[in-house]
Amino acid sequence: MRLCLLCCLPLLSACTPPLPEPVVPPPRVPADLLQLCPGYTGPVPREEGQISDALLAEARGRACANNRLIAVADILNSPGPGL
Repeated sequence: MRLCLLCCLPLLSACTPPLPEPVVPPPRVPADLLQLCPGYTGPVPREEGQISDALLAEARGRACANNRLIAVADILNSPGPGL
């Protein structure tokens, strides 16, 4: 009799629908990470001093953008709650 029950269990489980996929909410990204980073927005540099100022401002803007991308990547790659 036990053998019959052991055989019926896989047959009954084969008739049930598969379990639904869990719905995972998207990760929360702070709004300040989604803001634009300022680069150089002045006029076209004409002199050496203006070029160096523009290069420094552009480098600061790129560093800001790269740091924000790294922070967003850390948020997206971190395991969420309950995982």
